[in-house]
Amino acid sequence: MAESVLFRGLSFGREVYDVEIHGMGNGQFIGLVKEDGGPCRIAFRGSTVVRDGRKVALARGSSAWVESRKMDEGSKGND
Repeated sequence: MAESVLFRGLSFGREVYDVEIHGMGNGQFIGLVKEDGGPCRIAFRGSTVVRDGRKVALARGSSAWVESRKMDEGSKGND
């Protein structure tokens, strides 16, 4: 089973990440990894490929974060 090979040698802690994956309908997908209660994210984009006769999703991620905009007095939010 691929799971046993993929996770071989790993130890696991508590679950703290949410992963959301959306297929684009053409073998491409986008997704987001979020940590519980934190502003940081990993935004990823990838595609499905065949490796050793099995479909595998391969992706590359970028750091992302939720911007918190503090509006100054008098600011209209147009900056």
